Amino acid sequence: MAETRDDASVVVIGVGNSLRHDDAAGLEVVRGVARRARTLADSAKIVVLEHEGEPLGLLERWQGARAAVLVDTTRSGARPGTVRRLDASADPIPAQLRSSASTHAVGVGEAIELARELGRMPTRVVVYGIEGARFDAGEGLSPEVQAVIGELAEAVLGEARALAAG
Repeated sequence: MAETRDDASVVVIGVGNSLRHDDAAGLEVVRGVARRARTLADSAKIVVLEHEGEPLGLLERWQGARAAVLVDTTRSGARPGTVRRLDASADPIPAQLRSSASTHAVGVGEAIELARELGRMPTRVVVYGIEGARFDAGEGLSPEVQAVIGELAEAVLGEARALAAG
């Protein structure tokens, strides 16, 4: 998929760190989305991106898109592999889910709330969070997280397609 948002109505962004085990889950999900989206006729309206930088960089990544679907790893104490879907379009991200599992000072939830305050959010923002188990240095997902990657990629693509059609 192209790295531009200029002609996309929906941007799908996987957030994470590929060198911190389960923190790479968002990246793995969007890689699955990208593979599946290549075969779809409406994929021109959907841009799939990986984001390993500071979450505040999301404001630039989704600029110009009508909708954004974000995928990130969470660390809330839930069972590893638990998936949550939040529509951040109208309601704030719950406080217990605001900080990312990443090593960054500002998490995805805080970046979304800052974008809301600055008026720099797409019209629709949907966040999928995958509860992680391991965040130490190293590669590879825990079995509980790996088990949900394919199904979540399908759900995220379905969400993106619905947003692109609407």
